[in-house]
Amino acid sequence: MKHWLSATLFIFSIGLFGQSTLSEPILLWPDGAPGATGNSDEDKPAIIPFIPEASKQNGTAMLVIPGGGFTIRAVDHEGVLVCQWLKERGITAFLLRYRLRPLYERKDWLLDGQHAMQYIRANASKYQLDVDRIGAVGFSAGANLAADLGFNGSPGKSDASDPLDQQSAIPSFNVLAYGSMAFPSDLPADRIKTIPPTFMYSTTEDAGSIYGMSSLFSDLVRHKVSVESHFFQNGVHGTGFAVGDPVLGQWTQMLWNWMHTNGFLSGKPRIPISGVVILDGSPLVRGLIVLTPVEDANDPPVIIYMTNTGTGELGRFEMPENQGPVKGKYKVEVRQEATRWTSNSRDPFMIEMMAKYRQQTLTDEDRKKWGEFLRKRDLSPSIDNSRLFAKQRPGDKNDYIIDVPDGKNVLIEVFSK
Repeated sequence: MKHWLSATLFIFSIGLFGQSTLSEPILLWPDGAPGATGNSDEDKPAIIPFIPEASKQNGTAMLVIPGGGFTIRAVDHEGVLVCQWLKERGITAFLLRYRLRPLYERKDWLLDGQHAMQYIRANASKYQLDVDRIGAVGFSAGANLAADLGFNGSPGKSDASDPLDQQSAIPSFNVLAYGSMAFPSDLPADRIKTIPPTFMYSTTEDAGSIYGMSSLFSDLVRHKVSVESHFFQNGVHGTGFAVGDPVLGQWTQMLWNWMHTNGFLSGKPRIPISGVVILDGSPLVRGLIVLTPVEDANDPPVIIYMTNTGTGELGRFEMPENQGPVKGKYKVEVRQEATRWTSNSRDPFMIEMMAKYRQQTLTDEDRKKWGEFLRKRDLSPSIDNSRLFAKQRPGDKNDYIIDVPDGKNVLIEVFSK
């Protein structure tokens, strides 16, 4: 009786935890995929939607592409777990079932990825999505497919008979995890301009991907594609989102920060911002200003480094549109990093000497003058620690909030007493 009960409980537990609560796959070609050679699931490209609660949805979506060397799909840890992570954070995820070798080849799974991106954009209103914030995240072979979409995805054909083919298949942004697709050497200049902003992740222990990824990173930088990369020391191939790993699991937070600061979580237009930072009546000479959105947490934060280089005036800052805020209220934090600081790029004498140094035209007399100038400079510490101003005045009870109506000539003024 005891053994029968144990077996019954074991079977019951398998049935309970084996039940799937996932949505039914949506066939990308209900009437049959182009070039299909059979009628199994492996001949029917599809996506599984993971839709956040209405209160969490932020209008962003991602096509999730698991890896597996194009011979299997690591659909659980590089698929379902990733989709659930995104869903919990308000991002609508679509898990891709793409075709595999030896039944199919690159042209087929690239077509599957394209049609999936086009399906999501064509149904953006149905899923409450912003068509300009449809990204892709791929792992290993899936990262190669995501990169392939960025390099070779169809931009859409307005006269196509299939409404899906009218949509662009190029991701709005790409996330590549331990894949190693090479940058196409023959990519036309007009296509290079459409390569999406890219986030990359791998580990140096994963020798099979790190060399390809580091080379791809360099090529993206060389072609002026917006890219951020994080290479960790340890970690085997196939870590996925590394949910629960206290070290590698940090890469998803870095990814989130990248998406947040680049405005992929908000559909509001960003604007350039300029202004002046004043501390106790004088320009801030060196420091950091953090502007945190107050009205919508999905709006991008703004980070301003005050280095007094290139702005023409002490205390003045200028941020381009792609790093600027959206219109609205922002909480201000000012961090003072020095009370005495003059950048070499502001001092006429240093500008002259550094130019001669680079051109290798320094004379002995120049070196003598430079040395005398250095001895007269005060390079001793000017501050014993950074100082944070989270209120406009020390006695204030409320946070320091500014309204950014148009992003121009913003005055940020704080007081230490």
